[in-house]
Amino acid sequence: MNRLSIARAFIFAGGVSTAGLLGGVHLARTASAAGADPYASIDTLASALHQIQAHYLEDLSTTALMYGAIDGMMDVLDVHSQFLDPDALEANEVRTEGVYSGVGVELAERGGAVTVIRTVPQSPSDGTLVPGDAIVAIDGNVIQNIDDASEALKGNPGTSVVIGYRRGSNKLETTLQRERIRDRTVRVSPLPNGWALAEISRFQRNTAADLRRGVEASGADKGLIVDLRGNGGGLLDEAIGVVDMFAERGLIVQTRGRDGVVLERHDATPTAPFRGLQLIILVDAGSASASEIVAGALRELSNAKLVGSTTFGKWSVQRVYVFEDKSALKLTVANYEIANRDSEPSGLEPDVTVSQPLLQTDAMIGLQKRLSGDKQALEWLSELIAEAPPGISPPPLGPLQDRLTQDPQLAAAWTLALANR
Repeated sequence: MNRLSIARAFIFAGGVSTAGLLGGVHLARTASAAGADPYASIDTLASALHQIQAHYLEDLSTTALMYGAIDGMMDVLDVHSQFLDPDALEANEVRTEGVYSGVGVELAERGGAVTVIRTVPQSPSDGTLVPGDAIVAIDGNVIQNIDDASEALKGNPGTSVVIGYRRGSNKLETTLQRERIRDRTVRVSPLPNGWALAEISRFQRNTAADLRRGVEASGADKGLIVDLRGNGGGLLDEAIGVVDMFAERGLIVQTRGRDGVVLERHDATPTAPFRGLQLIILVDAGSASASEIVAGALRELSNAKLVGSTTFGKWSVQRVYVFEDKSALKLTVANYEIANRDSEPSGLEPDVTVSQPLLQTDAMIGLQKRLSGDKQALEWLSELIAEAPPGISPPPLGPLQDRLTQDPQLAAAWTLALANR
């Protein structure tokens, strides 16, 4: 058994004992006596574990300590490499596979309220809850934050949940039955003049297939606005599949690992079913990774126009390595490259720059009104606001017809589409 195998056996297996770790280190030292030992520092880790378990004020499990040690290793790596405990791994798999038990609603905290930002098409919540609804109670329990809401909505398929919510000034209540949900992260809505809007919240299993079905059903024959704002990425294969529906030839993406070695290369194929559609892509600082591949590749290969603000600039590839106890490492293993661009860590600049308004919270607006008669206090408040980190308002929620005029970035994209009809 080599030293790496021993390290894996004693460090990554759940429920390891201090004696086992110390014994493993001794055995490993004997096995690799010849030459430099890259794992000699495990001696220090084993000693620290022993001292903590022998003398620390509280009794902590070996698993908790080892998870903490592995999590600490991640601090030495880039910000995208992570240790995932079993619960975090399960959540990660839900995000990528898109299958879970619930009512099919995505929530975010907006203006101090837990707010519906998206419902999954054909889910129990679709057609009942709408973006902008504020969740105030679940099964009679007041909801204080998004964690409360997420936990309360969990449950087995077939069970019911009572949701109290506020829509405008109206307080409403509905009972929904939980189902096994296959999340659909794509919503395609027809627009006039042969256009459609495709909103993609993330790239998970079946995203490309869902987009194809949605575009076909929309009847769009002129162009497509693709909204990738707030889309932090997802599965590389799905991003490639999306680009390949519009681009006929050329490099979509390639990845480079250690020492600049090309690991993968993906090119567009001539079968692109929507190659004749004009493309406008909405992006912002929340568009990252797979979203940037799609936006950058379609600009290069299909003459797509990017509208919005500069993207995040995440050009790295992560791979998940799962251990026997269902914990995992999510490690950066390569960098992305698209045509005419290397993997510099900067975002894509839009062709048409449109900024969202700065975030003005209800509390801030109320305070300004209260201080309207106090000039000096207003000046102090203005200074505090100027010194605070700028916040950008998220895209407004509501019916599509309203958003076409109230959302500055979407309005600019629609104006550009009408100009190209």
